[in-house]
Amino acid sequence: MTTTTAPTATVRALRFAAKERVAVVDAPLPEPGPGELILDVKAAGLCGSDLHYFHMTHEEMRQATQPRSPEMTPGHEIAGVVKAVGPGVNHPEVGDRVAVQHYSGCGRCESCRRGWDVHCERGARVYSLNRPGGCQDELVVTAKDCVVLPDEVSFPVGAFLACGATTAYQALLRSEVRPGETVVVIGVGPVGLAVLAWAKAFGLRAVGTDPSPERRVFAERLGYSEIHDSAGFDIEAVVPGGASAVIDTSGNVHGRRTALEVVKTWGTVVFVGLGPDFAIDPVPDLIMRQVTLRGMFVFSVPLMMEAVAEAGRLGVDLAPIITSVSSIEEGPDAFADFAAGSVGKSVIGWE
Repeated sequence: MTTTTAPTATVRALRFAAKERVAVVDAPLPEPGPGELILDVKAAGLCGSDLHYFHMTHEEMRQATQPRSPEMTPGHEIAGVVKAVGPGVNHPEVGDRVAVQHYSGCGRCESCRRGWDVHCERGARVYSLNRPGGCQDELVVTAKDCVVLPDEVSFPVGAFLACGATTAYQALLRSEVRPGETVVVIGVGPVGLAVLAWAKAFGLRAVGTDPSPERRVFAERLGYSEIHDSAGFDIEAVVPGGASAVIDTSGNVHGRRTALEVVKTWGTVVFVGLGPDFAIDPVPDLIMRQVTLRGMFVFSVPLMMEAVAEAGRLGVDLAPIITSVSSIEEGPDAFADFAAGSVGKSVIGWE
């Protein structure tokens, strides 16, 4: 007897077709396995790490520090509606609105059991890196990676909370800055803008710096009045004695050096931005001024749940940071605009 196998379903997806070129293709969509679900994707944010691969050839992608296949759909900032669930899934349920933590660990090691899948001892799988990302119509997602969104949090904002906006939330927590104190944000790209939005909700004074005139104007248009050109920034003229906390989102040596120069004695600096190189002299930079320096990478699942809940409860104004919502057909142009230096947050959306 001859048996036939049902064809795998296909969905529209964005792929890196060549260096600095994105195309819409048909991609396979497998059935969800145990512990998995099918997500009807509603929003997928574009992040700087996506842009990193946009500028690579296929061979460069395969040989990168974090190698990826050109056949992998980009987009690790994901939000949508649960369409179907696989065996053993009782949370979330079909119809739930969710965002997805993009590091998916084994669920069994100590780090994962604490919610820190990013530090999975067996090696996490990462949406858009070594498993398909969110820039496709539907997606197989591990159920435990999902965080339910309250109705007041839109899908684009939910996608933003799946990476940049929760990164900003955690950075403020790690800085230990308190109401009435001042935080300086180095770089007012999407993550820096999210820091400003959270700081406002927390009752903090927030000061931003950036070398880009377009980014500074955009931040001021959002209502953040204390935005300065990073060239020649004089902390004494703005915050005499220095800032209680400084968060560097730039990831470059100039931003990191500025962060240590403008923090006050007993203050805290948090490095968030990814990038190579930085020389530090522990005696004048840290020891003599009692400065705390912290590195921060992604966040735990429980902390993402907390950020999502707090964004809804406090009414944190993240939506204005999102400047572009493009259809999947417009995805190639959205990537090109992003690479050209568009301000704010760009999202691929299905609504």
